[in-house]
Amino acid sequence: MPGYTCSIKERMLYSSCKNRLLDEVERDYQLEVTKKMEIDSGDGLTEDFLYEEMHPMEHTLKQAFAKPRGPGGKRGNKRLIKETGENGEEN
Repeated sequence: MPGYTCSIKERMLYSSCKNRLLDEVERDYQLEVTKKMEIDSGDGLTEDFLYEEMHPMEHTLKQAFAKPRGPGGKRGNKRLIKETGENGEEN
């Protein structure tokens, strides 16, 4: 569907018929649509573009989340505080 070069009526017709068409294709031809793409013009639709969309290159180096260090020395050592119950019992 070309972006805003169509009338509003044509865009509404496209969006209301798209899902119905996909459901019919999946049911009649026993195909599963796993990836959906929308483009504005056919100029960008090349073999390389489709290959990259279907087989994206995975990042070879995935950096794990680095937990930032806490404040050093300003707050002192951590303390373990035990609460006492009503009768002086520790919880």
